[in-house]
Amino acid sequence: MKTIYYNSKLAKLILFGSYHTIMFFGFILTKFNVLSETVFRHERTHQKQFFECMEIAAIPSALLSFYVSAWWLLLIPLFYYILYGVEWFISLVYHLFTDERIGGGKVNNNAYRASAFEMEAKLNQDNPNYLKERKWGAWFHYYGKI
Repeated sequence: MKTIYYNSKLAKLILFGSYHTIMFFGFILTKFNVLSETVFRHERTHQKQFFECMEIAAIPSALLSFYVSAWWLLLIPLFYYILYGVEWFISLVYHLFTDERIGGGKVNNNAYRASAFEMEAKLNQDNPNYLKERKWGAWFHYYGKI
């Protein structure tokens, strides 16, 4: 199955500012015709994180779907984004109260960079062996690090 879509119309539609590539529900979408190895590793790391989050959510979602409602199955593909959003919100509140300068997007950028998912991807994007050496759930190790 093709997982990278170059020159993607959807990427052009949903990405703004200086953003040019995104991992979206397991697919890598980019505005470009080619990706650098650094960006490729960064997005592949997010892809691995996404599938790990799906694995984490699978059993509770399946059980809840049997006993409560089938709607709980939506948690499986959405869990990565829910966790990412919760992390960002908590970090945003933290940075609102601790950053010296508020404004100009600094607080939002700090909250974005403080995500365990982003820290893992950013800190390891320059390591050519990272995707081969990476252990399952490596992003857990970044919780509590700012």
